Amino acid sequence: MNMLKHRGFTLIEVMVVVAIVAILVKLAAPSFKGIIQSNNMKGTVNSFISDMRLARSEAVRRGGSVVMCRSSNPEAATPSCGSGSTVGWESGWIVFQDLNNDGGYDAGEPVLKVQGPITAVNTIAESGAATLFQFTATGRLKANELTSILFGSNPPFANDAQRTVCVNIGGRASINGDGTTYPCS
Repeated sequence: MNMLKHRGFTLIEVMVVVAIVAILVKLAAPSFKGIIQSNNMKGTVNSFISDMRLARSEAVRRGGSVVMCRSSNPEAATPSCGSGSTVGWESGWIVFQDLNNDGGYDAGEPVLKVQGPITAVNTIAESGAATLFQFTATGRLKANELTSILFGSNPPFANDAQRTVCVNIGGRASINGDGTTYPCS
């Protein structure tokens, strides 16, 4: 009698492999969540600082006022700067040349950069009343106050995953670690 040799896997072998893969995925998932949150935070903070540097350098290059302000609808045909507790930086911002030096966007003023709503970070909140940054022709801020901006809140971001951006009176922005241990000074 000639026996045929069958090739392949048995149902038990497949079930064991599936069970092992499921256990490994369950163990690895929390670390992936942390990596994804960290990358989202880095990207958002870097975008914010990059746009601040753009505003500052354009103010010097153009020899006049350039503003970066938060906006409730930055992608509108005529965006506006927003203030108050209902409009946060996470709703987006615009960078524009402020031709009349009033700190607000007016029709006809050149828009240099538009950042749409941020979905990767739940909150971006400033300390004090800094709803906009107005840079002068020398690259300094028009308002002479130190500002800190906290990226992320708990939950979903743990305290060590949050970031604080400090903006000094000279108009320079820097990252000062997490939101609780490195306050701006």
